[in-house]
Amino acid sequence: MGSLRAPLIRLRVPTLSIRDSPRAINLRNTGYVNNRVSSLIGYTKRSYSSQPDEDNHISLRSGNRLTGRKCMVTGGTSGIGFAIAERFLQEGASTVVLVGRSQTRLEEAAAKLGSFAVTEPDLGEINAEIATRTPEEDNQQGTQGKIRLLVGDVSNAGPWMRELEKEMANVDILVNAAGISISNILPRTELEDISSILRTNLEGAILTSRALMRASIRSRIRNRGDSTRATKPPSRCIINVSSLLAVKGGTGAVPYAASKAGLLGLTRSLAVEASASMKDIVIRSNAIVPGYIDTPMVADFTPGETSRLKDLIPLHRFGDPREIADAAVFLAQNEYANNCVLNLDGGLSAV
Repeated sequence: MGSLRAPLIRLRVPTLSIRDSPRAINLRNTGYVNNRVSSLIGYTKRSYSSQPDEDNHISLRSGNRLTGRKCMVTGGTSGIGFAIAERFLQEGASTVVLVGRSQTRLEEAAAKLGSFAVTEPDLGEINAEIATRTPEEDNQQGTQGKIRLLVGDVSNAGPWMRELEKEMANVDILVNAAGISISNILPRTELEDISSILRTNLEGAILTSRALMRASIRSRIRNRGDSTRATKPPSRCIINVSSLLAVKGGTGAVPYAASKAGLLGLTRSLAVEASASMKDIVIRSNAIVPGYIDTPMVADFTPGETSRLKDLIPLHRFGDPREIADAAVFLAQNEYANNCVLNLDGGLSAV
């Protein structure tokens, strides 16, 4: 069997960067809707069939499994992250926060997800305090789904972490899908590239997970003794997007494979620590291990390389990002899924 290889491209998936803006969220003068962009985006649910179409494109039925849930997706401007954000909206999520370092790419992704809707005559500056709206207030906005944009660099810990934690205040589901891959054999890999991969793919997920846990603790303290909370809220959930390279050896992707393997360790440790250290808070931690998926990371493969890889995969095709998104929905809504690791590789891990 041929060895797994990293993509033969230098691809940096947008993550999050506060350097572009003094605030975590600042969407003024973006060129949309009277030079102001609302963080609220009207979204029309789409119906998907569970059968392949004539081009063998897989599509999946949407439902209401995430109704009212608030989600954050890092790396949500393209590929798997974008597909997950889209699917969460289709499943009824009340808010999806897209995070990335490029405001332009965030806006482009948001535009693909729906049409912008201005709900007030003068929006002014959008900031993290908007995240504190209640579900009832969200419903009054009259939109089926809402997108928020968070600009920042998840690989750069700094003062902006306070803004991230503010935005995390009401997040129920965190998806760590941000990642970069730089193809090279280890002896030729620059130290800067190694550090960049580890910071973005692994340290970034650790920092966002920490922000969610801190927000959960503050929420518990804030709601302690609140007699109006008659029912126990659903658990919070962290979903880490790993890679088949985390568990199967390959060539030209040692730092990338190490970072993705680290995500599996993070998933296991969080599943135990969250339970041990926060008895009255339920935070579940799960992971998805995709194989080769039709995303920008495989776009530059040569026809010969693509054909060779598909021949190795028992299903003889690359995965569709929407199939990964469907797994994310399952992990998000299944209350007994904890330290659940889903392999979605078309059977390649068995070869």
